[in-house]
Order: sequence, then structure tokens, then C-alpha cells
Amino acid sequence: MTLFLITLAAFVLLALIIFGLIKTTRLRVWQGVLIFLLPVILANLLWFSWMHPRQQRAQQQMLAEEQLAQTPGYRVLQQQEPALWQLLVQELMHKIRAGESAQQATGELRGWLAEVINQRLMRAPDAAVVNYIRVSVQEMQALNKINAQLCFRYLYPQVNGGVNLIKTLSPALNQLDAQAMEVLLLSSVQADLPVDKEAAQRDLQNVVAGLYKKWGDRLQQLNMPADTAVDRSSMCAMSIDLYSAILALPDKQAANLLRRMIALSG
Repeated sequence: MTLFLITLAAFVLLALIIFGLIKTTRLRVWQGVLIFLLPVILANLLWFSWMHPRQQRAQQQMLAEEQLAQTPGYRVLQQQEPALWQLLVQELMHKIRAGESAQQATGELRGWLAEVINQRLMRAPDAAVVNYIRVSVQEMQALNKINAQLCFRYLYPQVNGGVNLIKTLSPALNQLDAQAMEVLLLSSVQADLPVDKEAAQRDLQNVVAGLYKKWGDRLQQLNMPADTAVDRSSMCAMSIDLYSAILALPDKQAANLLRRMIALSG
């Protein structure tokens, strides 16, 4: 408001000066009008080409930072992973600038967290690992009910793109997901936990033996998700059965096997 009043006063003063020059000099009216309009044109060019875009970018960055700072899971990264946090803010700004709502655009950032989530699953305590995977299985089941292709994309984003869970799943399930992720991140600041490879191998063999009774040789498809010949509907159902069987183990065994699987998959 103050800037507006100062600008208005400046233009009124300029108009009075030009009017005086027209009265006392050979300055013509059209020349006076031109002199008056020139700073108006320059001010508009300055505003729309530089000041306004800068102001918009600042507002979009503030909105992106506020959105992530208020979102469970993401907000933890501001202190734990500052470099990743800045990348997430920039990507969210880009999506907001493209016209997406801040909340829904946040759902498209999940793929950026894959590496850090896998790292933290290797470090978090057993209960946090099991809880995170249990929520993931609930998400697989919910997506599979909507469309098996969505479930496949969720499981293998590197093959066919990911899924925006905020747009697709219920608020209640998204809240569980955010809480599980935040607990995982907060409890995994230490070094990687040891993995009992022999115990993990025994447990995996027992799990696979149980699944083989239902799925037979089709289980081999889990090792080749990018193959165009695989049945993606079955892939989703087999993955749900696999993780459900792992979660049926005691937490210590389940978490140990999950860490081993992550280590082997890179």
C-alpha cells in the first residue's frame, strides 16, 4: 500500500511538472503526453518482465516449502537429507507453477524417495521396517482392487512409471503411509544393522515353498518384471502373497529377510 501511494504521488508530481512545462515552454501537448507515458511503460515492463516473475517464484517456493514442512515424512528430510529436501522443493515448485495443487503434486514426489527409503530400511529397527512394509502391502491390495495395472506400477515404477497415491488412495491410507514413513526415517539415523544371511535364506526358502503350492513356476516372473510376456495382474497378486507371507514371520525374522532382499536387489 505504501509503495502504491509513493508511486501515485510520483506520477501526480510528474504530471504537474509536464503541465507547467507545456504552459511555460514550447513543449507541445503530445510531447508532454509522451513524456508522461514513457515512465509508465518502462515501469510496466520492469514489473511484468522482472519484478512480478520474481515475486511469483518467491511465493511458489514459500508454498512448496510450507507444504513439505507440514507433510509427515517429507518434513523430516529438511534436517536429515537437506540436499534431497532442496530438490523436492524445486520439483514441487515446478509442478505448482504448472497448475497442480500443492497437496496432489506432493504425491508425485514419492519416487524421489525410493533410494533413501531403501537405505533406511537397512538401518531402522525391526518394528519400523515391518510396519512400513505392512502399510505398503495394504496399498498394494487397495490398488489391486482398483486396477491391477496400478498395483504393478506401484511395485515397479522403473518399468512403467509410478502411482500418485494421494490422487489414487483414500486419505486414511495415505495418512498411514505418511506416518509409517516418518517413523522409519526418524528411527533410522544409525548405521546399517547386521543381516543374518543364512537365516534369511532359510526363511526365504520356506516362504517360496509355501507360495509354490499356489503359484507354481509362475513365481519366476517376479524376477523379470520388465518382460512384456509376464502377467502383470498375477505379478501383483504374487507380490502381495510374498510380502504377506514374510510379514507372517516374527518381526525379527521378517525384518532380517526384508533387509536381505533389499541388499540383494541393490
